[in-house]
Amino acid sequence: MSHAITVLVLATGGLWLLAAMTGLAAARRELWLRAAALASGLGGACAVTGGVLLAIHGHATNVSVGSNVVGTANLRVTPLAAAFIVLLGIIAVAIALYAPRYHSPGRGTALYTCVYNLALIASLVVLAAGSVVTFLVAWESMALLSYLLILRHQEREGVARGAFLFLALSEIGFALIVAAFAILATQTHTLDLATMAARASHVGAGWRTAAFLLALLGFGFKAGVVPLHVWLPAAHPVAPADGSAFLSGMVIKLGIYGIALFTVTLLRDGPAWWGLLIMGLGAASAVLGILYALMERDLKRFLAFSSIENVGIILVALGASLTFAAYHQRAIATFLLITALYHAVNHGVYKTLLFLEAGVIEHTTGTRDLDRLGGLIRRLPRTSVISLIGTMGIAALPPLNGFVTEWMLFQGLFQGFRIANHTVGILIVVAGAVVALTAGLALNAFARAYGIPFLGMPRSRGAARAQERGQPIAGPALLAVICVFLGVGAPLVLTVLSRTAHFITGVDIHAELLLPQLTVIPAHTNFSGFSPTYLAAFILAVTAVPILIYLAGRPRAASRTVPVWDGGIRAFEARMQYTATTHANPVRVTFDPLYRPAVELQRASDDPAGRSGPVHYGFRVTPIFERYLYQPVVRAVEWLADRARPIQSGDVSLYLLYVFVAVIVAFAIYAK
Repeated sequence: MSHAITVLVLATGGLWLLAAMTGLAAARRELWLRAAALASGLGGACAVTGGVLLAIHGHATNVSVGSNVVGTANLRVTPLAAAFIVLLGIIAVAIALYAPRYHSPGRGTALYTCVYNLALIASLVVLAAGSVVTFLVAWESMALLSYLLILRHQEREGVARGAFLFLALSEIGFALIVAAFAILATQTHTLDLATMAARASHVGAGWRTAAFLLALLGFGFKAGVVPLHVWLPAAHPVAPADGSAFLSGMVIKLGIYGIALFTVTLLRDGPAWWGLLIMGLGAASAVLGILYALMERDLKRFLAFSSIENVGIILVALGASLTFAAYHQRAIATFLLITALYHAVNHGVYKTLLFLEAGVIEHTTGTRDLDRLGGLIRRLPRTSVISLIGTMGIAALPPLNGFVTEWMLFQGLFQGFRIANHTVGILIVVAGAVVALTAGLALNAFARAYGIPFLGMPRSRGAARAQERGQPIAGPALLAVICVFLGVGAPLVLTVLSRTAHFITGVDIHAELLLPQLTVIPAHTNFSGFSPTYLAAFILAVTAVPILIYLAGRPRAASRTVPVWDGGIRAFEARMQYTATTHANPVRVTFDPLYRPAVELQRASDDPAGRSGPVHYGFRVTPIFERYLYQPVVRAVEWLADRARPIQSGDVSLYLLYVFVAVIVAFAIYAK
């Protein structure tokens, strides 16, 4: 089996390399673009197969790639990476089905296709790295290639800023990650990750804590953890739809993987406060992410803030798992680790779907502004159904995948009373309450994000003229099917993930997680249980009853259409509908001390009473961390740059003097 996994990993990388090279020819003919997509999709299928086999059999596999001339990359695929490799493959297949219809042949498309497939390879190497050097090279390559993906349409407004923020924060995070690895390497005297994990228990507590904090911050930048998240709402909206899908579906999950790599593998058995810190950051990210998402009118910025929320939910599960493990509650810790991995896959699937569909909406209407959309359910019927499935999944509505993992998370968090330290137990339950608040706000947010663009009447000419012909459907449709499978087929998924968690933690909870009937999922503590499969069958049966009653009892005579009472309104107009702004207004008023919005009123005339002409109301929200953390830092850097500007006089003689002084100082230091 190890040989099969090795072959599949090498085949995946080879096919993606072939797709990158083939993509360079897409500047001339569409056929080459389709050939590149085919190779990329086949590589994704190999990744899914290899990841599933790795999850089931769980044997770490060593792979060496390269030669003595160009160097060798040490790869070692482990069970911890299995779920992420499967997710990477799913995203690659979906985007391969989507991209040929979304992009048109040209030089920019050719370079973009090449860069995207190289980013897939870099992501795979991150997940399969066997040494520190291989991991760091792949990590930096992935960041630089993602930066180029964001720059696809660099002439558009906001693209340069979004790409710069992503790269700048990625480099800060990379420096912290290097420092974390450097501490472990110097303390364990090895660069091999497996050996480092085996020797890490002998590292002093202070050095372990330093490595943990550096890794948490470094990977937190990539994961989008609050307050390190500011690049997400800046970069996601300006990237192409499939680029945004890759960033949100996979790249931020690599940040989650990095945090799990350090806490679960390299620095396992850490103190309880490590888990509490991660859980606290996750809870803050979840609630703030969805609160700021509710204020967004830009569809892709809304989805970006929603990604911050879901990253927070994953971190709450991971942090709680570490906390329970520190108090020797191994079964509950394993249960929550399964939840974290499961939700990471869930979020990658439905967020990729929603970003791809956001690209369809923007492409066919010419806008991402929710207040300029409406009525798309009649003009984009297939897109509306696929988007509804993704929306139900991410809003955690039964019986889809998001509901399964959030239910599991609540079951785990409400076991906080089993911890001997009552303060820690209360903190875990409080985190559950924060997640519950987040879930309620998310339901409101996604009712808004789906209802405003798809229901009602068109609010702009672009929305009124939208048509589905020629739009990419296959990729999002595949993801919709996977969302349904991950929900209804949860017992099968949990069977695989329980084996994976057994290989990671050494604790087997399969018998406690699943009853002999594979459709029932009880909590491992007999707290409660439910069956997503039976629930899905029940919902279908209940839905079928009114349909059958209607079909059986509908009148057979000819029908006629008459107007209904409309409150005396002569003609209903689009401007009378709820907008995204008005839908979110109750939440804005409730959390006004957090938002502190800048309100703008625009009147059609100079009449101070606003009696003549319409009055346009709007508001702008600056996130609290940008207002109090990042903006002061930017102003300080600009002030220092202004002070240093006289040094750049342009005089060559002065520059030679600088060099001479630097040499003298260096010589003086060396002489000591």
